[in-house]
Amino acid sequence: MIISKQGGQLVLVRQDEHGKQAADVARRWGNDQFQKLVNHENVSYGIEKHDAGWKKPDDQVLFNKATKRPLNFMDINLPKHVEFYENGYRETLQEDPYAGMLLGMHWIGLYTSRFGYDPAFTYNVSDDLIDFMDSTIVKIQKEWVNIKQQFWNKKEQRSEFEDHIWMQYEFFQVMDRLSLFMSLNDPMKENNVTLGPVRMSRKSDFVHLHVETAGDGTLTLDPFPFDSGFKTVIPARKIEDRDYENHREAKEIVEKTEKENIEWHVIPK
Repeated sequence: MIISKQGGQLVLVRQDEHGKQAADVARRWGNDQFQKLVNHENVSYGIEKHDAGWKKPDDQVLFNKATKRPLNFMDINLPKHVEFYENGYRETLQEDPYAGMLLGMHWIGLYTSRFGYDPAFTYNVSDDLIDFMDSTIVKIQKEWVNIKQQFWNKKEQRSEFEDHIWMQYEFFQVMDRLSLFMSLNDPMKENNVTLGPVRMSRKSDFVHLHVETAGDGTLTLDPFPFDSGFKTVIPARKIEDRDYENHREAKEIVEKTEKENIEWHVIPK
């Protein structure tokens, strides 16, 4: 569950619904400046499914006994984090191997400073889990070799094929972080974030996307990478920010709380 504190309440967004919203936005990518990606729909489907392994845990409304509140996704223990992500990865590989590979890259990147793309971010691994994480990272990355062989056109330079994959990975990170920004922030509050780097085309220089909210439900991006302005919604539940007696109470409160839509109007600056 993606959880933020807004106006004295806890705002809860299911991770599978965050994925669907991120993919809806990703499919709008592309204009005179920004090219759609090679295999754009496969990549977008990977984004849609990237948190699919969290569906069952979010159904259970995991509970943080220390804070006496529903458990935020950032506070999950590492073995469970690996388990949930791998479940979604395996499911997606069966449906769309290319999308599954990109999902896997996103997942494994969370433990590897995003392969150097974002050195400031990586999950901390305690000494007792280093061997477990190393074996997981190696095992999953080896699986991508066969998928790449399946999709590589031998008439294409291998370096170009690989570079398209890394461009897709960069795009994946930006779409995930943009959706997380919209999930974690109040549309009626001013805020900003810089996302990227990302490329407009494979051979272009990297650019950063400057995101600002005006406090009136609008979100601007500069430069603007989408086909036109649009509205996007994220389903959320809002509950009291208080101690809950136990997991059962928190789960019952969440389940009986109606969803509300967090709505954003995304426009050029």
